[in-house]
Amino acid sequence: MTFRSLRSLLSRRPLWAVGGWLIVAVLVGGLAPNLTRLAAEGQARVMGRDCESLRAADLVKQAWPDQAYAALAVATLHRPGGLNEGDRAYAGRLAARFDGPDRPREVLRVLGPGGPPEVAARLTSHDGSLTLVAVPLSTPFVSPVTHAAVGWLQGRARAELAPPVGLELSWTGDAVIGRDYMASVQTSLDRVALATVVLLLGVLLVVYRSVWLALVPLTTIGVSLVVARGVLGWMAAAGWEISSLVELFLVAVLFGSGTDFCLFISWRFAENWNPDDPVAAMDLTLRRSSLALLTSAGTVIVGLLLMGTTKFKLFSSTGPSVALGLAISLAATLTLTPALLVLLARYRPRSFRGLTAPGSGMWERIGALAMRRPIVSWAATLLLMAPLALLSLRTHMVQDLLTELPPATPSKQAFHRVSEKFGPGMSAPLTVVLESDSDLRTSEGLALIDDVSRFLARQRRLAEVRSATQPLGSPAPLQRARIGSRIGEVNQGFGQLANGATQLRQGLREGLAKLRAAMWLERKTGLPLTAPEGGSGTATASSPLARAALAQGLRRASAVLSAGVSGSWAPSGTPGSATPASSPATKGNDPRELMARELAVAAEGAEQIAEGAARARREVTSILDDPVGRRALDRLLINDDTVRQHPELHASFATYITPDGHRARIDLTQSDPVFSEGAMNQVVSLRRRLNEFLDEADGPRVRATIAGANAESADVRSMTRADQFQSWFVIPIGVFLVLLVALRDPLACVNLVATMLLTYAFALGATHLVFVVGLGAAGIDWKVPYFLFVLLVAVGVDYNVFLMARLREETSALGLRAGIVRAIGQTGGLITSAAAITACSFASFLSSPLGSLRQLGFALVVGITVDAVLVRPLLVPCGHWLLACRRRAMTGAKTSHDDRNEPGHEAAPRSPARLPDLVTVRPRFARVAD
Repeated sequence: MTFRSLRSLLSRRPLWAVGGWLIVAVLVGGLAPNLTRLAAEGQARVMGRDCESLRAADLVKQAWPDQAYAALAVATLHRPGGLNEGDRAYAGRLAARFDGPDRPREVLRVLGPGGPPEVAARLTSHDGSLTLVAVPLSTPFVSPVTHAAVGWLQGRARAELAPPVGLELSWTGDAVIGRDYMASVQTSLDRVALATVVLLLGVLLVVYRSVWLALVPLTTIGVSLVVARGVLGWMAAAGWEISSLVELFLVAVLFGSGTDFCLFISWRFAENWNPDDPVAAMDLTLRRSSLALLTSAGTVIVGLLLMGTTKFKLFSSTGPSVALGLAISLAATLTLTPALLVLLARYRPRSFRGLTAPGSGMWERIGALAMRRPIVSWAATLLLMAPLALLSLRTHMVQDLLTELPPATPSKQAFHRVSEKFGPGMSAPLTVVLESDSDLRTSEGLALIDDVSRFLARQRRLAEVRSATQPLGSPAPLQRARIGSRIGEVNQGFGQLANGATQLRQGLREGLAKLRAAMWLERKTGLPLTAPEGGSGTATASSPLARAALAQGLRRASAVLSAGVSGSWAPSGTPGSATPASSPATKGNDPRELMARELAVAAEGAEQIAEGAARARREVTSILDDPVGRRALDRLLINDDTVRQHPELHASFATYITPDGHRARIDLTQSDPVFSEGAMNQVVSLRRRLNEFLDEADGPRVRATIAGANAESADVRSMTRADQFQSWFVIPIGVFLVLLVALRDPLACVNLVATMLLTYAFALGATHLVFVVGLGAAGIDWKVPYFLFVLLVAVGVDYNVFLMARLREETSALGLRAGIVRAIGQTGGLITSAAAITACSFASFLSSPLGSLRQLGFALVVGITVDAVLVRPLLVPCGHWLLACRRRAMTGAKTSHDDRNEPGHEAAPRSPARLPDLVTVRPRFARVAD
């Protein structure tokens, strides 16, 4: 069927179109799956699996399934004055309730007072006023099954006996926060839908001045919304990616742009109004307005479709889905709206009185005033918009889910309390996963793990580092296993060796001296001082012979000593000594002489040992005392002996290293709050520094990835920034090409796109001024700039399509200046009404409990309003005049209408036959009050 045949059918059989759409809406609405539930499930898949944080999370889940989890629900028990035994007993009963056999399968385990001591100790704050019962879950924090599990846990807690008097029980964790966030999204959807209908009904009543006529676009958009939701529900069930924001933007865009389409059809139907033959009037309306309507809708649809080129699923899944809904709305506008208007014209023709009333001429006066001095008007508008546009360059973006929730949200308050008691980073730890083809349980692998752990511990704003070599967050337990510590013990051994060798040398020398003296006295006195006691041939000390010999020896010794004998009995070999003469036989055969020589050699060896040990100690001490030496020796050496001395290492290895030894993990606690810019910046810095460190490190080749909430946030920020930069080029180029096809004027298309970019900057600056400077927000939510850019550039340009199409037509007949004035007057009411409708649809976002949607709604209202009151009637026409004058000056051309451009010139009436079909001038009886 050709479009002409379809147009004729719709005009002559309107009941068929109305009945067909109603039947389709009922069937689709009744049979389609729940889009809200599918959108909530799709929210968990907004990031691609190639993100480092998700790849690292998958590794943790594979390698340590008993420790991995996707979300966490936390019951907090707080007593300001400190917990007592009754409170701790209640916490234990609560944990036992959660860990029952009937728990949901999403509950992986329960961590409470009855768990391992090292875990239980970490669940109680340092001041003893807060304890936690943590429940890891296997599903993402925004998943509906996760929210059902949270509800089961809270129901179990309520079924337990009431908490002890004075004990405060509250819930937090990303699972609880995610449930509250999705509840706020649903609340926003309900409020937006209600507020949009109420606001639009009020605007339509002002524009149409008829309840029946106002119901036409509401019915068209309502039917198309039901059909679009159903189609998207089936597509999502079949694998189409979708996010929770799709329904919100579907309502806002369809009721905004879709109502504008209906308004355009109604407006053009009033231009061709014929109460005697509404069928012919509608046929003419569709023939003359379809191309302009398709061009206007094409800019919006193309802009939304180009969102699909982004990598972040929240953007790439929202844009094409809303574009599909808008295409369905366009189809309903071209079929259902004409049918409803024809039926209304047949049975309630009085409904069109307000739409066909003469206009006030306000917009023509504004256009004439602007074109008296177009350069001044253009410059003044730019100067008015420039300050806030420049302020947008200072806009600070925040990516914090908590800042979006209302301050009174219980999970948000409990989260802040946990952060205050346990530290801001405790609730969102990071996990560094090390992968290697070698066995990391060897001494070389453990040394590398320790090197990485100590490298991370030296980074600023890391509160704690836990790994296989420091499971409690401190390297102190294995300090003796470090090479420096072991060398220190060796150094102590050198000291003991030197001291022992010195004492040995001294003892040997003293013994040798005593032996030499005894032997000398024997020779001088004849006393048997060195003879063995009771030897053969010797007399006993009590015999008369022995006493006589002793007396004689003493007299000889006294004589020798009194004579001043110059010889010395110092040990042989000592300087200044004179060894008493002895017979060759005595020196060669006397065993005492042999012993003396051996003692002298031993003393010399002991002296060498002492000197060597002292020298070694001095060298080792200089190395240990020097900072460079300490750093060089500050490495871990764990061997079998170390493991035997520290059996607790087995548990540490099992916790942090996989059984095959090819993967190890290191848990980090940051000092910055979760989702903060500092925490995300640190993740980026750690990734870069870790890669540099591992590239330069000796030992096995290791790859490092980081998982955790802040790591995911850093990946989202990186991805969305790249998508934003891409969209700044792709979307304007796409809209420019659509405009170029419709208008065939490159300079005019550049003017339109440039003015919309300026409008975007102005709206963003105004939002920063109100929310950040005025209301004290931390910054603009990270989603606002992207959606604001797409919607303003895509949705805002379609209004200017109507203006430029009429401007081209009017200037061809009246000349440049007069044609611009006439075009502003002819399109002012239509575009202003359309802008008011779109602004009201986005103003409904201000009723949302989510801060991001309130910011976006405000920015869109500001952008659309400034476009309607400044850009469209002043900046675009004056800019077009400047470009046209510049082009004529460059080419030297002079048209036949130059004389009509002068002020005061009156244009002659035109023949309707000269008008193109794109946009037509309304007859005088069809003018609408501006």
